[in-house]
Amino acid sequence: MTTTASPGHKVSSPGKQPSPQARAAARHYATVLALIATLGPFFYGFEGMVLNGAIKAVGSEFHLGELAKGVAGSAGIIGGLVGAVLAGRISDKIGRKTTLMWVGPFLAFEAICGVFSPMLGSYGYPFLLLCRVVGGIGFGAATTVAPGYVAEIAPADIRGRLIGFRQLSIILGLFFAGLIIPAVFYIVFTSFIPESPRYLVSVGRREEAEKILVKVTADPDPAARVEAIAATMGADGTAKMSVGQIWASQWRGLVLVGMAIAAFQQLTGINGVFFYSNTLFGAVGFTEAMALQQTLIITAFKIVGVVSGILLVDKVGRKRMLIYGGTLIFLSLAVVATVFTVAPIVDGKPDISSNPTLGFIAVAALCTFILGFTSSWGPIFSIVMGEMFPNQIRGGAMSLASGADFLVNFLVVLFFPYLIAWSPAGTYWIYCAFGVLAVIFTARYLHETTGTQLEDVDKVVSK
Repeated sequence: MTTTASPGHKVSSPGKQPSPQARAAARHYATVLALIATLGPFFYGFEGMVLNGAIKAVGSEFHLGELAKGVAGSAGIIGGLVGAVLAGRISDKIGRKTTLMWVGPFLAFEAICGVFSPMLGSYGYPFLLLCRVVGGIGFGAATTVAPGYVAEIAPADIRGRLIGFRQLSIILGLFFAGLIIPAVFYIVFTSFIPESPRYLVSVGRREEAEKILVKVTADPDPAARVEAIAATMGADGTAKMSVGQIWASQWRGLVLVGMAIAAFQQLTGINGVFFYSNTLFGAVGFTEAMALQQTLIITAFKIVGVVSGILLVDKVGRKRMLIYGGTLIFLSLAVVATVFTVAPIVDGKPDISSNPTLGFIAVAALCTFILGFTSSWGPIFSIVMGEMFPNQIRGGAMSLASGADFLVNFLVVLFFPYLIAWSPAGTYWIYCAFGVLAVIFTARYLHETTGTQLEDVDKVVSK
């Protein structure tokens, strides 16, 4: 594996390559580590679905209004914002592995304690909010740190697909809700993964970093790679910039690009489309009794999309995948918006159930939207966040980008019911416009990092 470093640093010889057996073993090991590191979103998605029953029970017992129920549902997003903002810098101080290990107890607290909230009388609702916030903190931390961890241990040529496991974890977690309470497995599994070699270099533990690099990349000259890593971390090889230092540095523009990409991921309309999915399916004859069939169809398209994205991202490239997927997203949104625009108005609301053709068009657009999102902006957002920032700012920059993601997610969830009550057609046209802006912004400002060693990212993003 050829490596590059700044002038004056040793690089490995182009003729010095690992054996095919060693390379295959390293890729297998890196894949296992990526699967473990990205299990956090799986467990949070799983437990969030389980706790929906507790939210409904508390709401029924105390006759909570829609706003109070909405607060309970979105409390996890608030917790996620807190976890995302704090986790990056915390992982710089105590390590990626240690931070991920602390995710498990937060998820376990929500899973175990949250289900008892309906039994606590007048304390049930505030206790449920606490559980949702605590679990959200764990999810936010996992969402921020896991992509960075995987990026720092993965071979460059398969880094994209390994980080992309996060989106698949979320989908499977939602689908398998109801089978087990799995947070304890995350605690156990993360205790066996090694620390990120980039973090080890940042704290001066170079020999340990070399050993791990050999295991995950089969690099025949790990000392040269460690030197290259250290060269991107300041004069002593251990520099990590604080958030304040990042804002005052040459990388401020790059961080703003990352935060904008995070915001656009939420503004593509993912929550809005699913909000009306029952209505769209109902228009083509799906009844409440057919909820399982509807879930299976949606999940099938999600899995096809995310698997396609994982398989293609290292070949097609991050930037092109976001542009292609974003184009499919805004075209699908335009179709849904058009359906609501031309649908007859009944009792002040558009009614597509009276026209089967409109219903089938809307469902088809929903399915293509799912394919577009889950193959691009869903998984590739995490991939881009994990690798677009240079080593010395990765922790703090990912906190800022993930924080923007959770903040915009919260605002979208908060305001969507008001927008949809104003005009379903207008709401989806707004999302369509954001989709167009997302594609234009990506084409203009995002740098392609496919196959780039993390130590060379600063050269790519400085062009």
